[in-house]
Amino acid sequence: MGFSFLFAASGCAWQAEAMKVGPDTYETSANASPARGGYTGARELALESANEKCNELKKDIEVLDVQTQWGFPANGVVTVKFKCI
Repeated sequence: MGFSFLFAASGCAWQAEAMKVGPDTYETSANASPARGGYTGARELALESANEKCNELKKDIEVLDVQTQWGFPANGVVTVKFKCI
């Protein structure tokens, strides 16, 4: 049972809803374990969230900045700042 829990926990990923940080400017983040793609998986999730936000507004996306960092224990964390134009 403990092994199943560790295996399930190793496949974790999450993404935050896009938050407005300025005029037509938003930011979103995602976190993915190595089993979910690490930085690549987190980047995909964050960009998916950003695209969803601009689609809701019926606007195009312009990515302004992408930041990456490590999360505990070895997860990739990506923050995307973007505009819906």
